[in-house]
Parts: sequence; structure tokens; C-alpha cells
Amino acid sequence: MKNILLLLAFSLGLICIQAPLLHAQDGSALPSDKEAEAKKVHFNGLGRTIIQQTELGGAIMDNNPEKVDRVTDGEFLLDLAINATPNEKSEVQAILRLRNEFGGFFGAGQSIEVRELWARGIIADIVRYRVGDMDMVMTPFTLFNPDEEGMVNNPSIFQPQKDLIYYEQFYAEGNQRRLQGAKVDMGLNFSKGLKSADVMAFISRIRGADFFTTPTRFVGGGSVDLLSNTFNDSLGLKADLGLNLAYTWDDLTVGEANSGIRNAVTTIDFDVTILEQSKMGLHLRGEVGRSNLNVLEEDSISVYKIDDTFLEVGAALELKPQHLTLSVSYVDVGPDFFSIGAQSKRIGFDRPKSYFNRVGADNMVRMPGLFDISRDRSMYTFQLSDRLMNYDPRLSNTSPYGRATPNRQGLRFGLDWKPADERIEASVTGAVLNEIRGQGTNELKSFNLIRAMANVNFDKMIDWKNKLRLTLGYQYENTSRSGLEVEKVDLNSNLLEIGLEAELFANFELLAGGTFLTSNGRDYIPLIETFNVVKDFPDPFVSDDTEALLGAGLRYNFKKDTYVTFQYQNYSFARKTDPNNDYTLSQVFVLYTMNF
Repeated sequence: MKNILLLLAFSLGLICIQAPLLHAQDGSALPSDKEAEAKKVHFNGLGRTIIQQTELGGAIMDNNPEKVDRVTDGEFLLDLAINATPNEKSEVQAILRLRNEFGGFFGAGQSIEVRELWARGIIADIVRYRVGDMDMVMTPFTLFNPDEEGMVNNPSIFQPQKDLIYYEQFYAEGNQRRLQGAKVDMGLNFSKGLKSADVMAFISRIRGADFFTTPTRFVGGGSVDLLSNTFNDSLGLKADLGLNLAYTWDDLTVGEANSGIRNAVTTIDFDVTILEQSKMGLHLRGEVGRSNLNVLEEDSISVYKIDDTFLEVGAALELKPQHLTLSVSYVDVGPDFFSIGAQSKRIGFDRPKSYFNRVGADNMVRMPGLFDISRDRSMYTFQLSDRLMNYDPRLSNTSPYGRATPNRQGLRFGLDWKPADERIEASVTGAVLNEIRGQGTNELKSFNLIRAMANVNFDKMIDWKNKLRLTLGYQYENTSRSGLEVEKVDLNSNLLEIGLEAELFANFELLAGGTFLTSNGRDYIPLIETFNVVKDFPDPFVSDDTEALLGAGLRYNFKKDTYVTFQYQNYSFARKTDPNNDYTLSQVFVLYTMNF
């Protein structure tokens, strides 16, 4: 308790020191719009202070009391963005990062680095270009950053640390991926038949050579998006067609590397508006394509080659007076479909954890849980992987690699309700899928998934000026397989999220919430080698687990995206088959974030 009070006192003092700076950002000293336009160099950025104390407890510590059970850490960070516009057709920006670890006095733990650097502009008023750091997204099967598992409708109490992870890992909105390279795009308008055509091409280096066995790796490609004029005004009939290419290759001319890959993914995506009227809209949507993977030796001899196809076709019906959208689609993703840009996950479940990675008398590696995926930056990555990464079947077994998950066939469906009064918002999505090809057996797994979320805005129901919001999220997943006893699979999991936001006074909020996971049964998770080759099947994955992550705290919002929050969170993990290794993790932290 003494440590917590010291932590709170220190953090509040730090906030008081920074308060004058915050006031200056909001004060009348800011330049007018005309003055800002006249300036060719602008400064903005982000400042962050986080101090946290994490403590390990439970049965695992009772049986091993001599281990370290408490860690205190944090950081002071400033990202300064310097933006320059030499002329009206070009712009450059650099972000300099100044960082000091908590306790890093007299220069220890300090670092200065360039976090971001790019330039962009327009050539001949037609072609737009960008070089340096860039955020890229194409389609869910070509270049895409699928959402992480373990979350349906994240409670606000846990969102500040999620936002911190997203910022550090460059997770932009719209499932974009952070790359470094060059991009050009242009748009053309037409008068008849075709309304517009947007063309984009890019190239990026995603891995450097070590001049021995690892070659330089690039990813490139582009898209052509064609939008038609309305064919029938009474129906609103029109079409949007996209042609996409994502190509990943290794450069074997640099260094001593003697093997590399060529991974090409070509797709066609479409959105045909069949009906668009005041009360109803009907769309036919989908994407089809093929992947090709070649593993080449230095003399361009193919030593391993696979290719496969995918298909996702469906319809969406919008009932506008009811503010309701219904969708259903058929999915068939081949077992050998391989797309580096779309199948790379955000979470690496085999990466070392920042907090108590090894625990217990046997110094065993602790399995990642809800606590880790909600706050541990070390488990996340934005890098592209040339193999199917490890996953946790308790959190996502139906589509662990997003919609591009290979070896899946079946139906996906969705329902989305967003009334105009915003009192209640709700959605339900789900899937009924099967394997196309068995893994280690001729028997096929079946997957059933339901995800539901709702936001209940009580303040809009009672016409209260302060925010009062309840958020709910739920996921049920079942994986099954018949056959002999050694082949049988039956794994069930339930994930429940509850969150509360209550604005007690103007800009002063009470936050509370919890995430709960239960899982039981068994499954077989293949051990994957490079290029998605199944190496082996280890012992069955057996689960009889219960996890609970609870949190409560306060947040004061100085202005949009500038706030301070003080929180306490507690996590518990229990396994019925191994009660001696049950444990708890508790954390208290103060986070101050300022965007300027």
C-alpha cells in the first residue's frame, strides 16, 4: 500500500508540473488560421508519462515464495513532429522521439531516435506520391492487418493501454500496415459508362539482408479501382470493381543467401449495388483470387511450389427505416492459400512477455492471457511473417489469421443495428465453417462462432448532459472433430466483456469493467514450419481454464485525446487440472497522454 501511495503522489506531482504546458496549448497564444497557413514549418506531437507497478501472487507464489513478485517501471516520452511545406505541392515530416525510462537518472535509460520520416506531394496536378514511412491497406486477402483476438467490444477501462500499443506498433485505422518505401496513385474521371478509375502502386522493403543467409525482402504491387456510373436511376444499379496484386520476393543478388521466396496474390474484389432506394439497399459483395508461392535456389530453380485459390461472395441488405443491415457470405479459402501480407498476425504468442515471463518453482514459461494481450507491447508486432504464426485456440480458432485464414469453407453472417437516436447500438456476427483438408487425419474439424456487442447510452435515454454508457461484448466458439479417440476434438470457449463509463462531473469520468474467459476441452494445434508446412503435432492442447481481468479507475479529460487516468486492475488465472500453478497479477498505474 505504501508503494501505491508513493506512486500516486509522484504521478500527481508530475501532472501538476506539466499542467502549465497544457494550458499554453489551449490558450490564446495559438496562431490564427491565417498565421498558421503562412508558416511553412509546423510543430505538433505527443507526450506521454506512464508509471506502473505489477505484482504476482496466488498459489504459484505460495509454493515458491523466494521469487521476485513485484516490478515497477514506466517511461517519460515526447514525440515531436516537425512538418514542413516547402511549397503548395510538397510536404515533409519527421518525428523525433525523446524517451527516458522511469528511474533513468543522469542519462541512464535515455534515448533519442527518429520514429517517422516521410515526404509526399503532387506531380503535374495528377500523380500523388509518398516516400518513406507510409500506412498501406488493400483487401483482406492481399495486404491487411487483421484485428487481434481476445476482444469483441473492449471496455473503456482497458482502452488507454490498448491505444498505447496501437500507437507504438503503428496500427492505424482501417487495418492499415506500416511499411517503408514509396507509393504513387492517381485518379481519372470519365463522362460515360465508367465514372472514375483510381490507380495505385507501391514498393517497400520489409526485411534487410544480413549478407550471409538472409536475403533482402520486398513487398510491392498495386490496385486499380473502377467505379461505374449508375446504370438504372430507379434502382440505383452501379458497380465498383477492384483489381489487386500483392507480390513479396527475396533479392538473392545481395549477400550469400542461396534461397528465397516469391509470393504473388492476385484478386478481384467487387461491390455491385443492385438496389439503392430511400427505404432499402441491396449489395452483392465479394472477392476472388489466387496465391502462388515459389521457393527458389540461387540459380532460380524452384525447389518448392504451391498455389491455391479463395472465394468469398455474399450479399448485404440494408433496411434504412429500421437502421438495420443484414449480411451473409459463402467462404472457400484453399488449404494452400498463402498471403504474407494478409495472414501475418498482430500478436506473437511465442514472444517473451514483459511481466513475469517465467514463473513457478520449475521456472516455466507462463502462457499469455487476457492480462498480457491487453497491455504488453512486447507481444505485438507490425512485421510481416513468412509462416503461419502461433495462436491461442481459446481466443480464436475459427479464423486465427482473419478472413484470409486458409483451409476454411462455409458461411459467415452478420447483423448490424444503429438507430439514429444512438440510445442502443448492437451487432452480431458469426460463422459456421469446416476444414477443407484434414490435418494429420482424414477427419475434418468444424467451427462455430458467435460474436455479439452492444453499447447502451443511458444518458441519451434520460436526456442527461453527462456521459453514462454501458458496453457489452460476447464471443462463443466451438471446435469439434469426430473419429477415433485419438482424433477427437471438442473445444469450447466463452469470452464476456462488460464496461461502464460514468461522467461524474464535466470531463471527469469513472471507469470500470471486466473481461472473463472460460475454456474447456481439447484440440490438436499443428506445429508449423516456414511456408506453412506442418512439421508435427505435439501433445493435445487441453484446456480447463478460467481467466478474469477486472479494472476500475478515474479519468480526467483536459481536451480531446489529452487526459490523465489512474487505474487499478486485477487478473486471475485458474486451471482445474493444475491448481498449484494458479496465479494472480495486479497492476496499478498512472497514464498521462497529451496530443498537441
